[in-house]
Amino acid sequence: MNWRSGLVVFVVCWVAYLSNFRTLPYDRAGDTIPNRLIPFAILRDRTVRMDIFYDDIYKPARVFSIQEYRGSLISLYPVGTPLAALPFYVPVYAFLSVGGPPSPHLLFLLSESMEKWAAATITALAVWFFWLTVRRTLSPRQAFWIAIAFGLGTCMWAISSQLLWQQTVVAAAVTVALWFLTWSEFLLLAAAGAGVALSMAFAARPTAGLFLVAGFLATIAMGRRKWFRYGLTFGIAAIPLSAFTMFVNWHYWGHPSGFYHQFLGSTLKAIFTKWGVSGVRGLLVSPNRGLLIFTPIAIFGILGLALQLFDRKVRHPVLLSFGIAALIHLLISGAFEVWWGGWSFGPRYLVDILPILALAGADVWNRLPLWSRRAAAALLVWSILVQFNGAFCYPASNWNARRLGPDPVAAVNRWRDFQLWEDFQAWRELRMWATKF
Repeated sequence: MNWRSGLVVFVVCWVAYLSNFRTLPYDRAGDTIPNRLIPFAILRDRTVRMDIFYDDIYKPARVFSIQEYRGSLISLYPVGTPLAALPFYVPVYAFLSVGGPPSPHLLFLLSESMEKWAAATITALAVWFFWLTVRRTLSPRQAFWIAIAFGLGTCMWAISSQLLWQQTVVAAAVTVALWFLTWSEFLLLAAAGAGVALSMAFAARPTAGLFLVAGFLATIAMGRRKWFRYGLTFGIAAIPLSAFTMFVNWHYWGHPSGFYHQFLGSTLKAIFTKWGVSGVRGLLVSPNRGLLIFTPIAIFGILGLALQLFDRKVRHPVLLSFGIAALIHLLISGAFEVWWGGWSFGPRYLVDILPILALAGADVWNRLPLWSRRAAAALLVWSILVQFNGAFCYPASNWNARRLGPDPVAAVNRWRDFQLWEDFQAWRELRMWATKF
């Protein structure tokens, strides 16, 4: 195996992710604040509560993603994302602790940069694992460029690598799990590794339980005559982190899915309604949130998953099970009451399934006619330019504040208010390397 190619893939993506030199200030942030603070709280006080940052959190005001519970400050979201980020905080915290425990205020200030470092590194490592996976079935050159397409031509760049979103960890964990599940000799170690990885995805976002189930079913299918032993190994490996996450969710929110239980019922009921169908359409083709607008190379992944469903000759238990999970994830995301992701860039809720689409695209690549491969090159160029727009130009035009308004669904579907173009034009006028958040 040519490890140099893998190293180049990692370095190119990692440098690209960090090259805009921007972080998100506390007074402009929201969802990801707990994920950047909790790793430091764990290292300093061995807790997932953020009480040590009380003074800084309330200046100027507490963000919505931090809630008060019996006098303590807790995260609105599950603990999986900060747990996944924790190893990347350890070296910095160890250095700061040489002369004694660092002050909470110092840690609060550093958390802004640490979030960017951790998110970029987690995502670059995910791309490297993806390269390891496709290297098994493709030529070295094909594997290299498909990994680059995954790392720089999808929202792994503009979304996953920029902040510690839940999607950052889910996408990375699913990528690692797919690497384990596609070992040529499927060993018990691979089943255990997949279980741990997918339990991390579940710990970050409850809807990732779909991928946990998909991994379990794929493990049973891959285990064949030893299906019980493999399934048991997967389950035992997945239990500790899954159980801990559900315990924390139950402790603070009275439900194993945590805060998400407030939306679970209404979202599931809306899946096959007019709202759910319009949400799915918007997530796929709307000009300001559509996957096929922001990442048109995803069409090859969709084709690959479709073949898994309708062509038994190419069917693989891993792609089939994860493809079905990805479809269900799309339906649930489209049925969510804020399927467009609020003030964001692109189809944020579909980042979770990007590794599945990418692997399906790689699987179908050598069966594509020559003309479609040439078309893929053009689609890749557009996809990379879009991600550059998200990493450097967004949010220069302040599109979300100006356009979403009282009817966000209409706004994200209007071609005349094309967010990518408006942000690019505003960025050019700013004459800055990258737009500040």
